[in-house]
Amino acid sequence: MMTELSDMQWRRIVIGGTVPHVLSLGLLIVAIIAYTFLLAFGTGGEPDQGSLDQFNAVVGTQLFPLVTILLTIPAAAWVASKVDSKAATTHGFAVGFLVAAIGLAFGALDLTMGVRFLLTIIAGILGAKLEPVVFDN
Repeated sequence: MMTELSDMQWRRIVIGGTVPHVLSLGLLIVAIIAYTFLLAFGTGGEPDQGSLDQFNAVVGTQLFPLVTILLTIPAAAWVASKVDSKAATTHGFAVGFLVAAIGLAFGALDLTMGVRFLLTIIAGILGAKLEPVVFDN
């Protein structure tokens, strides 16, 4: 039986679909600030701009998307924990799709983004499937 659109927990899906980005962005900002302070204290002066640019590029283009994808798993599990087990996968897909769609704003439309998009949807479905393990049900 397919889940009807009217039966979807849209409020939870929107929350679950945005929280991975909010948390990832917060972690990204903390990492950049911490690295800037480490460089400043290490050199005793102004941090090397080249080092900062390189760190920001790696963290922003590689770690940020990876952390977002990984955070999609518990977010989808949280959403799936509040629905009937028959509707869990659909909800996980919806969370993964929303996270992936928001992620399109953070990059170019290229093969890498396409792979991230698919991995994020898979992470949402995986989160829904792992819900009993994540929430110890």
